[in-house]
Amino acid sequence: MRTRAYLIFWAVLFIGVVLVVVLVGCSGGFPDEEIQEKVEEAVGTAMSDLSLATMPVPTTGRIVFESDRDGNDEIYVMDADGSKQTRLTSNPADDEAPSWSPDRSKIAFISDRDRNRDIYVMDADGSNQTRLTSNSELDDEPSWSPDGSKIAFVSYRDRNRDIYVMDADGSNQTRLTSNKEKDEAPSWSPDGSKIAFESNRDRSYAGLNYEIYVMDADGSNQTRLTSNSELDDEPSWSPDGSKIAFVSYRDRNRDIYVMDADGSNQTRLTSNKEKDEAPSWSPDGSKIAFESNRDRSYAGLNYEIYVMDADGSGQTRLTSNSGWDEAPSWSPDGSKIAFISDRDGNQGIYVMGADGSGQTRLTSNSAWNDEPSWSPDGS
Repeated sequence: MRTRAYLIFWAVLFIGVVLVVVLVGCSGGFPDEEIQEKVEEAVGTAMSDLSLATMPVPTTGRIVFESDRDGNDEIYVMDADGSKQTRLTSNPADDEAPSWSPDRSKIAFISDRDRNRDIYVMDADGSNQTRLTSNSELDDEPSWSPDGSKIAFVSYRDRNRDIYVMDADGSNQTRLTSNKEKDEAPSWSPDGSKIAFESNRDRSYAGLNYEIYVMDADGSNQTRLTSNSELDDEPSWSPDGSKIAFVSYRDRNRDIYVMDADGSNQTRLTSNKEKDEAPSWSPDGSKIAFESNRDRSYAGLNYEIYVMDADGSGQTRLTSNSGWDEAPSWSPDGSKIAFISDRDGNQGIYVMGADGSGQTRLTSNSAWNDEPSWSPDGS
């Protein structure tokens, strides 16, 4: 590889110098300073190509997931092509909902191994499994801050569902929301300054109506973004933090909407009489993948994966079979989408190109495989 790089370097340098000589000859000569500029430009091009030549080939990435293939839910990891499937946790209890830290060095997850549901963390290879929360009530829904220094989560420890935050090592556990209703689904803004969440604190619609709220990362300035008599949930930040996609029942069916981060300009993106759910932004923010049963095959219960432009145009069906295809998750480079499907008789993890091509089963066993999560940078 190094020899090839040097060959490229000398070849590009030689061509660059020859071009400069030809230009000088054809034009009757450049002033000395212009000749120097042209030579420096040629050398710079050569060095740039040398850098490209020595760059390592991008890795295929890793996916963490949960599976009950060994009799109960455990956490596993595999390469993005389905190879090297490795069990990370092993105990008689259930370990679920794995989530990579932003630097991909750790994985947070929830477990009932200590007789109640708590949040744990482990190194990416499964070592150093550590319990972060410890109380007699449920702690779940861990969500890493973008810089990896904190984890937001939901807890029932004060006899209702509230949002808390703690340092990544479990210290400084702090309650951010406090009311007698449910606050759930914390989602950090890309810059880490705010947390969006869903809540039924305003108890409209017989106390069942969830709305979307946002607060500062310290719990201050809690603000209601949506307000109607139906459910608004599943908030998902755009990669640049300027918008929030969400799901709403306001038009009497589950559709996907988008709004500015301050709640303004709420716009309906999908419109049909069936359910559109689970919006997932592409890494560059240009597209949104989602799941829908709009085509009503399989007794109207069959969900498929779709994709659309961020403004709702270009809605395209990516999967088509008699099984359920759900939970789309983009690869960090936006070239692939992982998803779950029961098309082969049990729930497995699949991957496809962003255009729906090359649909490939990654897990192959008779068990339940769920919640695929890409390593943040794909490596």
